Amino acid sequence: MNWFETAFRKDYLDLYYKRDDAAAKGEAAFAAKALGLPPATRLLDVACGAGRHARAFAALGHRVVGIDLSGELLAEAKEVTRVRADMRALPFDGAFDAATSFFTSFGYFDDAGNLAALASMARAIRRGGALFLDFLNALAVTLKLVPESQEERGGKRFRVRRRIEGGRVRKEVTIEGNGDARTYTEDVRLYLPHELLSLARAAGLSPVALYGDFDGGDYTTDAPRCILVARKP
Repeated sequence: MNWFETAFRKDYLDLYYKRDDAAAKGEAAFAAKALGLPPATRLLDVACGAGRHARAFAALGHRVVGIDLSGELLAEAKEVTRVRADMRALPFDGAFDAATSFFTSFGYFDDAGNLAALASMARAIRRGGALFLDFLNALAVTLKLVPESQEERGGKRFRVRRRIEGGRVRKEVTIEGNGDARTYTEDVRLYLPHELLSLARAAGLSPVALYGDFDGGDYTTDAPRCILVARKP
């Protein structure tokens, strides 16, 4: 079984507790501005998880559908119209004005699979529609990688070991608490900006902008993020 089919359980939310609705509100507002979304846009949030960005977009007045492969996370996506689906084979064809993907919910597969995921997102949006892809900054991750970290919170212990191998960043996450322990892996392809742009073009998208943060700053080698905005011709 692939790592992404087992990693995203409910305790994943405990590890990334700072990624909450308050943070999503500002991130969604920036995405809406960067995409130039008109009122009541038909929006697809890819790998929506527990639905925090979908809720934020809905609060802005947009018509949102969230998709995710994790049944446990979708169960937490309260007040969100949601569909369980693999991002490589989305069950939509030109149904949306725009699509979004946040928090490096991309790069999980090999290059062919990642291209299939981007092409599937492109198929889901109409001609002239746009994609907002929030990805990690591969250069910054490579230079600033912290090999291991741990913390205790809420009666649980979280330990994360990180390494770069074969052009991918791999995390081994262990969560212990309540007499139980679970270890799972996260494994993401480290696409450099030019590689990400080439992949978008191969998927039938035209890159429009590359940002380095959610304040709209330009992408730089030490920026916290690599955010791609692309349009479907």
